[in-house]
Amino acid sequence: MRTITSRAFIFLLAIAVASCGWHLRGAPKNFPPGSTLYISSENPRSDIADQMTRLLNTAGVPIAESPMSADYVLIIHQEIERKLTVAVDSEGRASEYELITGAIYSVRTGTGEVLLNKAQADVYRTLEWDISEIVSKSEEENTLRAEMRRELIGRIIDRLRRIDVNAPLEDKSY
Repeated sequence: MRTITSRAFIFLLAIAVASCGWHLRGAPKNFPPGSTLYISSENPRSDIADQMTRLLNTAGVPIAESPMSADYVLIIHQEIERKLTVAVDSEGRASEYELITGAIYSVRTGTGEVLLNKAQADVYRTLEWDISEIVSKSEEENTLRAEMRRELIGRIIDRLRRIDVNAPLEDKSY
């Protein structure tokens, strides 16, 4: 009886979510239909570029195999991960950190026209630190960093959505 009730609840929840207009926020829709995007990074081990490529590919954005075959190119120039001490305890040890994850990126057309030049997106979180819980706090930091990367990718995609690819060159923001 309990499983039938839970299945019915899940079914009703799915109908409610589907009917309210909610949908997965994915690809930028301002690029012309069928446009391909190439994502590159100056860091060959870029987590952000890899995750963004997978996300946009899953969302249905055609991802180009090379920058030469792409209509638009997103270049991640720099990935930033910093950890700043915000507070110390009575013994002078860090008791709170500010975590920063960011990226500097540019967008250009396949022909080389710059649409966005060295924009920066940052995500900040605070992490309370306790030396007696170093293992769990380290795991918490890793989890926060993963969440921050996902939020950063979302911010970059939101910025891609706001690029007016049809605007005259003098009206484009850099």
